[in-house]
Amino acid sequence: MVKEQLMEFFGMESPASSCTQNVIQLVKSKSENYESLLNSLRQFLDHFGYLDYVHETDDVVSNDTDDTVYNYSCNLCYWYMHLMMFEDIVKEGDVARIIPCLMVCAQFFFSNSRLSKYFQECLDFVLKCEYCMSPMQTIRTLEGAFVNLRGGAAGNIESDLVQENSVRNQKDLIRALGANKSEKAIQRSCRAAYTVSDIFEKIEISTSVRKVSSRHQTPARIKDNEVIANSLRDLRPFSKTIGRVCQGMPNVLCSPVRKINSVDLKFRIKQVVDRLYYGHTISFDH
Repeated sequence: MVKEQLMEFFGMESPASSCTQNVIQLVKSKSENYESLLNSLRQFLDHFGYLDYVHETDDVVSNDTDDTVYNYSCNLCYWYMHLMMFEDIVKEGDVARIIPCLMVCAQFFFSNSRLSKYFQECLDFVLKCEYCMSPMQTIRTLEGAFVNLRGGAAGNIESDLVQENSVRNQKDLIRALGANKSEKAIQRSCRAAYTVSDIFEKIEISTSVRKVSSRHQTPARIKDNEVIANSLRDLRPFSKTIGRVCQGMPNVLCSPVRKINSVDLKFRIKQVVDRLYYGHTISFDH
């Protein structure tokens, strides 16, 4: 979908064709080339609504087109790009991007439901790091959000995910103890959970047992990708066509944050802050 956006933005009929619009002018100077590429990227992001923010008025759908296929496709790409950015932050362990990304996540969750618990969790984490904790505590909290178990570049994963896996392994051993287990037996099994899990993992590798994972084990077939790409070229989802309707989602907006009103968002933030921090207030001027 993002490739289709790029081809539509640059007026390309195929990945191998030349650009017919929004052509990037490259010169000999590296600094000028870099600035030209950045300007082109900003134009692309602005054109497809990636730079949308919360609106100040209730009339938030006036900028959307009457083409709901276009709106649905842009909305889908918006979610995809945000999730890919979050995955990159985790793998790189980039503490500088955690807070900005969570602030965007809060808008996503709020757009889905103003009572979303994930919206409250994002808000709580941001407020603690920005207002409640000392700079040293903030750095320790942000750096402790990731852990690299095997070393190497871009090998970080979420710390809470590691803890969840550890708890799962411990529960499996506790269940295996059966009924009438003593507290001492539970403590011993929990201490040995990681070692037992590591032994089982080595046995599965040596016996060629496929690892159970939520990720796709085999990549998508090239032929399937070609069929999808050709179908998107025929559909041209990012070419605005007035009156085109997405049957499954006739009222979808171009961006997830388009339906958020800033007044309602600030009021909800104040409610959450009053409940979590016992009446303490924050300034929205920051």
